[in-house]
Amino acid sequence: MLKYFVVPVCALLLAIAQVAHAACNDRRSPGMDWSGCKKTNKMLNKSDFSGSRFDDADLSFSDLVDSDFTGASLIKAELTRVDATRSRFVNADLSKAAGYRATFDRTTVLDSNLTKSEFLRAHFKKAEIRNVDWSKSELGRVDFSGATLENVSFEFSNISRIELKGARLDNVDFRGAYTYRSNFRGVDLSRAVNLGPIQLRFSCGDDKTRLPEGLTAPEEWPCTE
Repeated sequence: MLKYFVVPVCALLLAIAQVAHAACNDRRSPGMDWSGCKKTNKMLNKSDFSGSRFDDADLSFSDLVDSDFTGASLIKAELTRVDATRSRFVNADLSKAAGYRATFDRTTVLDSNLTKSEFLRAHFKKAEIRNVDWSKSELGRVDFSGATLENVSFEFSNISRIELKGARLDNVDFRGAYTYRSNFRGVDLSRAVNLGPIQLRFSCGDDKTRLPEGLTAPEEWPCTE
């Protein structure tokens, strides 16, 4: 009797394994599901990934240049050293994603969730970032040079040593953000919200740094080199 029971169970397990394997081998297309798949060092540039799922997927070192992630879910995705230059993330969910030293230069990030994510030393040069929740995240040494940040929340995030040279900020929320040596030199912060004197005391600025009304610069900025 036992042998008749074992065969169906083995067949079922094999079928489940084949389905899972097939999902990771699906050709890239809108609405696909690569959740949990390993796609490292892949040439995935110029792809339409709109509406697709990459939750818990590993895309490290992959080429995502000029790709469309509109409506995509990348929750807990591993994006270490990916190149996503000029890609689009509109209505995307990158919460808890990790993108150490990733490149997002000239990307468009709109109406998206990046809470509790980690993008240490990533580049977002000349990116368009609007209506984004980037709270409770690790963003140390991120380069936002020349980027546009509008309606962005950095609440309770680590933004130490970020670079904002030439960036445009409008309604960026710094409530509780850790700003140790964040580079505010020459930056117009006049439309920033919830930026406080203690945060300025630890950041880097100069006589060209513009502050919100009612906030004054420290007598001496801590990094004047």
